[in-house]
Amino acid sequence: MNKWTYTTLGKISEIITGPFGSQLHQSDYVEQGIPVVMPQDIDNRKVNYASINYVSNEDAIRLERYKTIINDILYARRGDVEKHAFIKEKDNGVLCGTGCLRVRITTSEVEPEFISFFLNREETRKWLVTHAVGTNMPNLNTDILSDVPIAYPLLEEQRRIVQVLNSLDEKIALNSAVNDNLSYQSLMVA
Repeated sequence: MNKWTYTTLGKISEIITGPFGSQLHQSDYVEQGIPVVMPQDIDNRKVNYASINYVSNEDAIRLERYKTIINDILYARRGDVEKHAFIKEKDNGVLCGTGCLRVRITTSEVEPEFISFFLNREETRKWLVTHAVGTNMPNLNTDILSDVPIAYPLLEEQRRIVQVLNSLDEKIALNSAVNDNLSYQSLMVA
């Protein structure tokens, strides 16, 4: 029997707002150091390092509260509020930046990556956009994110779902790489 549990994100996680401008200044950024994830660095459930900013180890220690661990979820707080990044091993220790919210699952009843996939569902993304505040630019806060409806099956079923979805993501990435390569080759021939 597939028993699903219905709850809200706030009941299964701790949600915090990234540092405010008074805690993290433009002048704190350095060429190398600890990555700071901002909304523009979040792309398709991943951290995009192409133009990411860094802070020194000293500043990272000062901002320790915003340090991520594997399985955290980072949300854009402003603008494209429906996008998030799931923190994997390669991202471990990046900082949740200004303009982001950090979600950390606090129950052993759920697989954090299952929740990330659930949050990426079209219905959930629409819910976020509908409930965001602000007239010119949508904004999320911890209260809104805490109220996101969540449903999950038993843990073993969650793990099976994650395995299937990760396999599909890998196939999509491979197909994209092949298509990019074919496009490049067709330009070279033309």
